[in-house]
Amino acid sequence: MAAFILDASIAVSTYDAVVPEIWAFEIANSIFVSFNKRKRITEEQIEEYLRRLKALPIRLEARDLWFSVDLEAPSRKWNLTPYDSAYLDLALRRRLPLATTDDDLKRVDLTQGIEVLSESRTTPKRI
Repeated sequence: MAAFILDASIAVSTYDAVVPEIWAFEIANSIFVSFNKRKRITEEQIEEYLRRLKALPIRLEARDLWFSVDLEAPSRKWNLTPYDSAYLDLALRRRLPLATTDDDLKRVDLTQGIEVLSESRTTPKRI
């Protein structure tokens, strides 16, 4: 099965996904904001979302503390948040496409030659 880097802004089920450590925190924060702050989802929707998410073949790539701190340099270079730089760095190092809906991340992916998975969630495409 093909692999790709999975940004928290998208969930795809047709490939193996590799995620940086920040991914889990971003998923948890997204649920928190959608439920507690924006009142857009229900407990039942959260349970269903997590059930589906847990069924996906997702592998976590752990890095050491200072690697994460050192993401500040590429963040400044690419004008991205350190969170987004973690996804970009992982895609570059692993030479894998990136699944994201984040426009800033897509912009930098293009300049770095990273393939971005289409929103159809089935085939990779260049943006």
